[in-house]
Amino acid sequence: MIRVLVLLVCLVAPAWGVPTVAELASVMGVDADGIARIQNGEIVSLDPSETSDRELAVGMMFFEKAAPSVVMQQFRRGGDLKADPNLRGSYPITGPGTVDDFAALQLAPNGTDEAKRWASATPGETLNLSTAEIATLDALGDGTSQADVEAAIRRILLARFQAYRTSGLAGIAPYARDGESRDVGGALRASTTASPVIAKFAPVLREVLLDYPSQKPADLEESFFWLAYDLDDRPNLTLRHRMAMPAGDGFVVADREFYVSQGYNEMQALAGFLPAEGGTVVFYVTRTSTDRAGGFGSSAKHAIGRKVMAREIEAIFERSRAGLAK
Repeated sequence: MIRVLVLLVCLVAPAWGVPTVAELASVMGVDADGIARIQNGEIVSLDPSETSDRELAVGMMFFEKAAPSVVMQQFRRGGDLKADPNLRGSYPITGPGTVDDFAALQLAPNGTDEAKRWASATPGETLNLSTAEIATLDALGDGTSQADVEAAIRRILLARFQAYRTSGLAGIAPYARDGESRDVGGALRASTTASPVIAKFAPVLREVLLDYPSQKPADLEESFFWLAYDLDDRPNLTLRHRMAMPAGDGFVVADREFYVSQGYNEMQALAGFLPAEGGTVVFYVTRTSTDRAGGFGSSAKHAIGRKVMAREIEAIFERSRAGLAK
């Protein structure tokens, strides 16, 4: 199952006054029926355009009769990663990073089988690796222990983190596939430019997302993590970049997974808590790219994938809304 993370972000109203629910919803492309449902307290699905046949884009929007600060804090609790039963660990990466930042890395579940996959990696969808990374693993030789494979993975993750931290999207090595490759940096760039919401409400953050690290305003807050998930009964290792910065009286946040070891290719998500007359309009949009969604039967795969992702996100929203009602 594709992992998603609810991001919590407070966006301010335009300088000319607090907008209505209808005004904010129309910016998101919601029709009159959807606006009425949002005003009635329902969660309404958004329909963000997808940038390729491999991208799954899902969005939701609803209204709460509470101030943005109240709603935001409740959703921080409801969307806590610790509530995810598939998460094995979330670990910060500090400064320029060292291999010690990845000391907790272990291949689990089914570590023996997974170590064999890494040690015998080839271009394809089993693991997301560059041609150079595959060569590095191949050089380990036959009979390599699980501990040696894990040590090699730590070095691979550190190198990917440092390349991204230094060069941004251009520093992300593409994944090798059979006779082709997956341009992760290009996919993340397309996800950013396809979002009219960020262009309207957070144009400075949009430039940061596109041109990091050359675009790093003084008020930008950022943090890096690596995470370990259980995905399809296999470990999934990801590198995540969170960026936050003020936007008027509030702030904006973006979460970006710029490396994923298996299951999908990359993820970028935005969320918002927008002041509106009488309360707060909440939106969330996530874009995930996966080879599983492309090719033959893409339309059906997209429909199923979106439904799965939407169900996960809505469950988190409903859990948080229940807390607000207490």
